[in-house]
Amino acid sequence: MNTLTLNLLGDLEVIRDGQVLSLPPSRKTRALLAYLARHSRPLSREHLCDLLWELPDDPRGSLRWSLSKLRRLVDTPGRLRLRADRLGVSLDTSDIDIDVAGLHTLCNADLAEADIEALEHTATRYRGPFLEGLELDRFHDFHGWCLAEREAAIRAQTTLLTTLVERLADSPQHALPHAHAWVRLAPFNETARAQLVRLLLALRRPREAEQQLQLGVRLIREAGLPLNGQLLRAWRETKFSPTPLLENVASAIPNTTVPVGIHPDLTGDTLEVMRWAALLAPDADFTTLSQVSGLDTNRLGIALEVAERHQWLSIGAQGLRFMHSAMADELYDAISPVRRQTMHRRIAEWLAASPLNDMQQANCLVHHALASGDLDQAARAMIEAGRFCLRNCANEEAQRFAQQGLALTDGMTGTRRVCLALELHDVLYSAAPLADWEAGAGAVVALAEQALEHGALAHARLGYQLASHIRWAHGQWSDAHEQALQAERATRCGDDREQVIAMAETARCLAMLERDLDQAAELLEQARELATRQHIGYPAIPLAQGLLSLHEDRFDKAAGYFREARTLCKAMGDRLGEFQAQESLLLIDLERDDYQEAQERCAQLQELGKRLRDGSEAPYADAAAALCTYALEDDSAPFGVALVTLRHADARHRLATLLLQAARLDLARARTETARQRAGEALEHARVLERRSEQLLAHALLAECARRLGDEDHRREHARTAEALLQEPIAAWVRRRCRTLLAQPAAEDET
Repeated sequence: MNTLTLNLLGDLEVIRDGQVLSLPPSRKTRALLAYLARHSRPLSREHLCDLLWELPDDPRGSLRWSLSKLRRLVDTPGRLRLRADRLGVSLDTSDIDIDVAGLHTLCNADLAEADIEALEHTATRYRGPFLEGLELDRFHDFHGWCLAEREAAIRAQTTLLTTLVERLADSPQHALPHAHAWVRLAPFNETARAQLVRLLLALRRPREAEQQLQLGVRLIREAGLPLNGQLLRAWRETKFSPTPLLENVASAIPNTTVPVGIHPDLTGDTLEVMRWAALLAPDADFTTLSQVSGLDTNRLGIALEVAERHQWLSIGAQGLRFMHSAMADELYDAISPVRRQTMHRRIAEWLAASPLNDMQQANCLVHHALASGDLDQAARAMIEAGRFCLRNCANEEAQRFAQQGLALTDGMTGTRRVCLALELHDVLYSAAPLADWEAGAGAVVALAEQALEHGALAHARLGYQLASHIRWAHGQWSDAHEQALQAERATRCGDDREQVIAMAETARCLAMLERDLDQAAELLEQARELATRQHIGYPAIPLAQGLLSLHEDRFDKAAGYFREARTLCKAMGDRLGEFQAQESLLLIDLERDDYQEAQERCAQLQELGKRLRDGSEAPYADAAAALCTYALEDDSAPFGVALVTLRHADARHRLATLLLQAARLDLARARTETARQRAGEALEHARVLERRSEQLLAHALLAECARRLGDEDHRREHARTAEALLQEPIAAWVRRRCRTLLAQPAAEDET
């Protein structure tokens, strides 16, 4: 068949003959496919290079590599769709089913006359924003094009959903999914939510309609937008008047048999328990009811016995279930709004008092906290749910909770807004790398300053520490250094636990940066003493100890500390910390030339990297595994491919580390020119990062490469620079390795 489908709405997806194909790991390669698919004319190679690559990345080579990967996706036997020559590149889309193209084609036609099935089919193909997650905001031309395509797709989908809801108005059940989709797409559109409220009321679902009404009003007001009255008119004009439950249950639940004599018994404890069960539906259980209702076990048991006898509730191994869902809706609607919010708050407090065990519990916590009307409680619920998701590597859900929580903090003021916003930013950064990391770091520093002014020392420490991690990850070492020190200063008047965390994190950061190592050791010693006295365990302590031991060339001691840190991180659910501890253990394996052990550790890192956020962790694990393949099997091709993805992940410190290790292997295999190129690239990254140890090792390797190539001028130049760097604070293991390299006799000429 060779049928090909390309879905650009939501995550990029390529489907051939009904099978979803694996996509290249490179984000730029995927972006290139989308860009070609939306342009019918050939595009020059120069334009594509300027669009997606930077000069140091060898744009033309990267483009060739990306095109080779795309051919495997789009070309099929007898059908070559990707066409490239010396000047230009194009993609023949004449027989490719592209979701966004179909959407625009349909919306440009007469929607009022179009077939309903065709409209619905196209509407259901909208899986999210155009190229979700592939904005590439560092590349301004591509980013601008992507945003324009996204806006156009949103407008077209909105038009399509509006038409569907209007044309299906006489069939509310049929129109409802499209109304929900319309509201998700345009949450601040009062017309969309008013239509949803009308449909829910027409389907006799007043509880959901009221929730949508309240949510719509709150969101629109929080966004600072005017309300035009459509929501309230939809509620008043459409709302039916159901027969009160206590007067006539049977008529409120059509086509069911309800025992006679129900009404007199639905009083007192039974009525109270049924109300709580309605709030908890469909997941009510005996334990939660006993905690939130305030009834003792005996009274609760009697009330449930009455409810079961009258077949209002079924009680079994799965918990408590209403026999008729409409009964739960009416009971819920009969509770006054103020009492209802109080009850939701009580349930949220009960759920928050115990550790979360599953996603259902996390979603329940968030639901009841939001329904309580208490913004503070709702934001805290988002934080707890987000942290639970991070522990279980549910990063998209954690990101969603954090973003929802940050939207809630916009309606707050004072200290609580600052503290909650900082905790939510912490969840957000752990869930996914920031699209605009410089703005993100600036935002948390501003919040940290405000926390300091309010006397919230623990949260000030969190903000500075978070900013330090963000800047360290992107090579802004000087700023990372200053903000790490500021995190420690902020908590000098704080409680013991905060002081331990601040000193340990600052020592860890200074050790990573190879800055002020005496201060790092002093802070670490103070943190250890205080932690021992107060019985406080925190993974940054052994991580910092491991880094300082590694710097001193005490590998066995460092490995012990890193294993301890990995265990603590794993127990605390800190997956990024766990990865970093394993990464440090891998460096020790590589320096010991223990590639068999390193390969096994890489497999663990790869498995963990798949579950982490979409950062540089997974590309690094893959590149490290490919390096081990080179060492063990003398096959360097996989490493070269993996490096391309790692370069695109913008992780200079990880890239420099692996390039230097590969250059050592190249020299051992007499591939001097390849070693020179890799050490040269590593030196560029190390200079940007201001990493003296990596600079020294790169210069020593380059001096050895020049010696073997008979280039005495460059050998002397790199040797002199290396000797000067040896006078600086340098890791002892790097110093040892460099002295060995520099000790080679200058006169010897190897090929």
